[in-house]
Amino acid sequence: GVGQKRERGEQRAGEGETNMQKKERTSDKEETKAWLYGGIRVRIVSKSFQGGRLYLKKAMVVDVLSPRECVLELEGGEVLSHVSQRVLETALPKRGGRVMVLNGQFRGQRGKLLDKKGEAASVQLIEDFSLHNFKLDEIAEYTGDEVD
Repeated sequence: GVGQKRERGEQRAGEGETNMQKKERTSDKEETKAWLYGGIRVRIVSKSFQGGRLYLKKAMVVDVLSPRECVLELEGGEVLSHVSQRVLETALPKRGGRVMVLNGQFRGQRGKLLDKKGEAASVQLIEDFSLHNFKLDEIAEYTGDEVD
């Protein structure tokens, strides 16, 4: 019957993706664990977001609505709601600036950026002053309140 054919067609739609897209989708799921945190600084890296007017602008995450969606405040004070994590990348402070660790075993800890070289950054964690190297996308500038 016709019903079966339609089902098969729907399945095929999913299979029609190129491997690249498929890989992107799964690695998206794998890689981009939710990394949004309130108080971190991010950069808008999507040219299509808001018609491109905010491309490469920096903003602060003021609220996290769901693991991959947040409220942003732009440097000019404009607030945007329901911004998807995938249009953003982490922004880093200058050397000596404060960072938050977004992934891995130290997720949620804060530290000080001591140095960055290439794709790696060395960070001293505030909690126990231990030194660790992180990939640049595992940390972001932290603009929230100081605890100490």
